[in-house]
Amino acid sequence: MAKDTIQELKNIQQLKTRKRNIFLIFLCLLTGMIAGGIVVLYTVLLEKSSHLRNSFFAEITPLKMITGLAIFILLGLAVEFMLAKYPLIGGSGIPQVSGLLQKKIEFNWVPELLTKFFGGVFAIGTGMSMGREGPSIHLGALVGEGIRKIFKVSEVEEKYLVTCGASAGISAAFNAPLAGTVFALEELHKFFSPLLLICVLVASGGANYILRLILGSETTFQYNFILPKTASPIFTLIITVIFALVITISGKAFSFFLVFFQKKYKNIKINRYLRVSIFMVIPFLIAVFFKDVTGGGHLLIVRMFKESAPLKILVLILFLKFFYTMLCYGTGFPGGIFFPMLVIGALVGKIYGEVLHTYFSLPEEFIVHFMLLGMAAYFTAVVRAPITGIILILEMTGNFSYLFMLIIVVTMTYVLTELFKMEPIYETLFENMFAGKKAETGNSGEESRIVTLLIHVGMNSEFENKKIKELKLPKTLLIVSVRANGKETIPDGETVLKSGNQLVIITTYKTASEYASKLKDDAARIV
Repeated sequence: MAKDTIQELKNIQQLKTRKRNIFLIFLCLLTGMIAGGIVVLYTVLLEKSSHLRNSFFAEITPLKMITGLAIFILLGLAVEFMLAKYPLIGGSGIPQVSGLLQKKIEFNWVPELLTKFFGGVFAIGTGMSMGREGPSIHLGALVGEGIRKIFKVSEVEEKYLVTCGASAGISAAFNAPLAGTVFALEELHKFFSPLLLICVLVASGGANYILRLILGSETTFQYNFILPKTASPIFTLIITVIFALVITISGKAFSFFLVFFQKKYKNIKINRYLRVSIFMVIPFLIAVFFKDVTGGGHLLIVRMFKESAPLKILVLILFLKFFYTMLCYGTGFPGGIFFPMLVIGALVGKIYGEVLHTYFSLPEEFIVHFMLLGMAAYFTAVVRAPITGIILILEMTGNFSYLFMLIIVVTMTYVLTELFKMEPIYETLFENMFAGKKAETGNSGEESRIVTLLIHVGMNSEFENKKIKELKLPKTLLIVSVRANGKETIPDGETVLKSGNQLVIITTYKTASEYASKLKDDAARIV
């Protein structure tokens, strides 16, 4: 163990050197470009499968119904078989990435990359209401872990590569490099250092370059967005506050039902393959009779921008999309909630805008206006990542005239979620993933392996202005370095921690899996 500790200290020292930093940045660029290529291929296959599915069911015959149902069941069974072999490929993958960063799990990157990729293509390809964006983040993180193992870099650098892979995934999925960067820092790390920021930017930019090279540079939504200017500022503020409240309540329902359906599906006590075979009848019927609510929902949003529909139809589509998403995610199949969340937010905004247009004679521009605000606000209500929500919508539309209104609605929504005591959905899913389980640390030899943790001290947190000896850390957690203002010092028990400090901690894998999450929370939690 002493030998491992010395080696880990050498790794920490290596990270300080400029040459090592340049090499790390190169690896992050490599990670981003490879992840970008994989995510682009993933996107293309999903688009092809969606087109194939819609073409197949364009004309319904008894033979097609029988053949289609058989194919859906076989695809479902294939995905379930993959899940049985590699359970960490399930869901969006964002909680798994957090688990890796907090040393609660380890990736078996080659088989998990392959099964996550094809499992997602099979599941979302059947039209299940799940997005490709969460899996794209997971795929990128798996690439980062693979690069780490191929080049045999340190535990310290692993966090950089995994985070860069995740940011590359979202950059390539949305054609939104800045949103990818901010999401990785806001949601996964919740802090940034200059080196981490440049690494993530390079990876996100590299992934976006590959995307533009293959699929072009068009923004996600091609539409002439016009900011409404006819309503008075006071009236606009009032209807925006009401809208933020509607979004918050809807977002709370989303988080509740997502976890509820997940638990209910797991509690169905029958053979897992029989359970999946029965369930796949639902995606089959939805694909045949209600194709508007299938898949992530990109085409649905595009149609809603351009077309009008009766309120009753819009409410029905919202109801179906909402609960179909709950059902699909509850299965644990590889697929995310990222884009379905945006679709539901857009539908709530569409309905709200239609009500204002029909009953209060507001211009039609308000319909699309509230669709855009709804996407950012809904993302904020559910994920609790407001900056990512704003930047994502700006990059998806390519229209920065909405910046001010997005800031207003997102801020209002965030305040309301605080009042409603809503937890970020990915943190809830992360906690549920490990509820009643031991962290997957591998064999007993892995448990004693020395690893490194990087913990950021937040403003007004439990760690701020405390001496190290007052933290009451386990004996197996050793703070070997405190970084501040680009300098690094070796601390002792009398060292007082300040906001912005970054603690370099070495410990065993077993201790890290037990305490990393708590350390991160205590160092960031406001008291």
